[in-house]
Amino acid sequence: MDSEEFGDVVVAALRDQAGDHLRSIVGYTRDNYTLHYVRDDVRERYTEDELDEAVEEMRLETLEKNYLNSVFQRRHGDLYCRLVVFSEATEMNFVVSDGEGLAVAVDTPYFEAEENVVKAILGTIEEHTDWELDET
Repeated sequence: MDSEEFGDVVVAALRDQAGDHLRSIVGYTRDNYTLHYVRDDVRERYTEDELDEAVEEMRLETLEKNYLNSVFQRRHGDLYCRLVVFSEATEMNFVVSDGEGLAVAVDTPYFEAEENVVKAILGTIEEHTDWELDET
């Protein structure tokens, strides 16, 4: 299966799962990247240089896989994905190898319908500190 076919399969599956909450799907290698899907309002927020910078950040994250596996693999198994939760977007970076992977972003509110550990922890922090959760 080539990159374009793979992208089509992933987009179809995630559109079924996340619907309009799907923000972007980016496949990348060490040398290039493919925007398999980017929602219009998200695309409008990025210049070409900013897209390049974001993909480079994802590539750098993949370099942590071997180190993280050396520290945690015996207790937790193999690292599959790095998850970063922002107030508006949740970014998932699925590492294939050094410099290669698949990045998927969804609207953070997509997860609000379900009880989950991130939501519980954020709520607890907000309840017991002066910090306020940005619910944009």
